[in-house]
Amino acid sequence: MSKEAHTYVQERIKKAVQNKPVMDFFEFGLNFKYEQIMKKMPKLKKLSEKYRQIKEYSIKNLDELVKIAKENLEKNNCQVFLAKTAEDAKKYVLKETEGVDLITKSKSTTAKECGIIKALEEKGITVIETDLGDRIIQLSGEEPSLPVGPGVHIPLTKVAEVFTKEVGYEVKPDFEPIRQAARANMREKMLQGKICLTGANAIGAEDGIIGLIENEGNISLITRLADKHIAVAGIDKIVPDWESATTIIKSMEQYLEITGTYTSFIKGPSRTADLQGINVLGMHGAQEVHVVLVDDWRTRAKNAGFEELLYCTNCSACFFACTAVLAGGLAYGSEAVKGGIGIVRSAFSEGIEAAVRNGLFMCVGCKACIELCPGRIDVAGMLERLRAIAVEQGYGVPPHLKIAENMEKYENPFGEPREKKTEWMKTKK
Repeated sequence: MSKEAHTYVQERIKKAVQNKPVMDFFEFGLNFKYEQIMKKMPKLKKLSEKYRQIKEYSIKNLDELVKIAKENLEKNNCQVFLAKTAEDAKKYVLKETEGVDLITKSKSTTAKECGIIKALEEKGITVIETDLGDRIIQLSGEEPSLPVGPGVHIPLTKVAEVFTKEVGYEVKPDFEPIRQAARANMREKMLQGKICLTGANAIGAEDGIIGLIENEGNISLITRLADKHIAVAGIDKIVPDWESATTIIKSMEQYLEITGTYTSFIKGPSRTADLQGINVLGMHGAQEVHVVLVDDWRTRAKNAGFEELLYCTNCSACFFACTAVLAGGLAYGSEAVKGGIGIVRSAFSEGIEAAVRNGLFMCVGCKACIELCPGRIDVAGMLERLRAIAVEQGYGVPPHLKIAENMEKYENPFGEPREKKTEWMKTKK
């Protein structure tokens, strides 16, 4: 079992490094982004400290904040479902999407991790990705890279090809023609969606709000155009209040250096009070807002001493400092989340073997990722602890296990018999 898992990792790395255009992108892109963030680091210190304090408090008081969030979201006329497992979340979304054949979607790592997207498609529902990067991945069938920029590693020629096929006319491999084709194609789909599916960057418990940041405008559009908005998010996204949610979102923008053109705080369905001052729900925006708060592995991770995992906001900043990403590219990380943090997540969401297959033993332990993380999460430290668990369960790296066996049996790493060692010592005398 151990050998099979590690062979799988080796094959993934081999495949990744043979893809020279992607590896060239990683080498240039990661180094460039790393330098950009490092230049800003002195200015980000106070923001980082505030972010860390918010997440430490939120995760420590998570059970209470979940109750407060549910209560206040419901006061704001949201329909809240607490999903103990990924399966619970999946069943709820499938029930709420009965009778539709198309859903518009923006980023939701949790929905993907829970298998919701796959389940919807298996049911015959077309799920349209409205983020350009996700749409490129969806149409091309390529493996995603960064959580916030899943298609940035794909050459323009390839992107032009997939949109040419999608729109039915030739799209030139340049920025503006691709933008125009993608905009027209996705806008047409957005107008058809009666239900939209999103994640949440932060949820303010005391105010009962969902915080979302974007640069394209797709999230704003689909959450207003659809009759029903379903937001799927882990309970780790819950923070005390509106101000805390704003800090989390600001940290994402500053550390990743994205242009957060639009920040939305959704406080229930659309409404009007223009009819004799009485609140009437469902005006121009969504008529229903459903919030699916997913626990699944999160409480288990916290209780196991991996509460730092829940400090992550999925901003990808750690990606740019990672030696394993630079060496192994897309082979390092899970399907849902790339990088070391994705591997830690997969250990709890899928099991220790999944973490091994996602590259658990690839981390070099340099801890450079801590420097770029707004929450100063010790990803390398968590990976080291998971390695110990993996070894205990028989998933050690085969050459390492052989060395350990030799040390125990022969008192040397090479497997040389003891008598040879004795002869060698005699010659030294």
